[in-house]
Amino acid sequence: MGLFLFVVAVAGTLGCGGSPLAPSQDEVFYLHERGVIDKRFSWERYFPPLDRDATQRLPRRVGVALFNGDVRMSRPIDWYLRTADYTPERRMVSYQSPRQFIFNIYERTDPVEVSWDTLLERYEEKVKSTGSTFLSGRVPVATANAQGRSYLVKSLVAAKPNYETFAHEVMVRSNRRIMLVQIVHPENVEATVDEITAALRSMRVY
Repeated sequence: MGLFLFVVAVAGTLGCGGSPLAPSQDEVFYLHERGVIDKRFSWERYFPPLDRDATQRLPRRVGVALFNGDVRMSRPIDWYLRTADYTPERRMVSYQSPRQFIFNIYERTDPVEVSWDTLLERYEEKVKSTGSTFLSGRVPVATANAQGRSYLVKSLVAAKPNYETFAHEVMVRSNRRIMLVQIVHPENVEATVDEITAALRSMRVY
């Protein structure tokens, strides 16, 4: 049920106490320093227009600019940066939520003029080659300024014992770049649907 609710919520994008205060305007910052690989580099910049107050269903969110401003979004104040890489043609950031999911953003190198069918076929072939399984696919979605297609992917992780992971993977494209948003989560995501969907809806890709 939780996975179904998440698919419905993401498709709908078409249409906490004790958190630190946001930094002053234009200040380069780390809201949480756990997991930051290189503190000498500014992975995030504060972007006040995307700040959002807490609601009954969502924690307070702070606006951030990523990839030197190419992506901007609102994220919960208590997410922390797990890892990041701004090397050209393999840029990515990875966040950890205390609500037990990981939110990754990867920049893809596909030509922006490629058709949706070609883009998605390449992605699907790559996922299948890893042994993962699609539980749903090509669900139309949208971020604040870009179109997307959402998939639900199940993967088997080799361990003792083996275990399954679930991820919603959303291909997002603007006129200038193509991104892959990957949300790795437990099978039941009902409790975090609003938080994940709000982050996706806020995303601006330039």
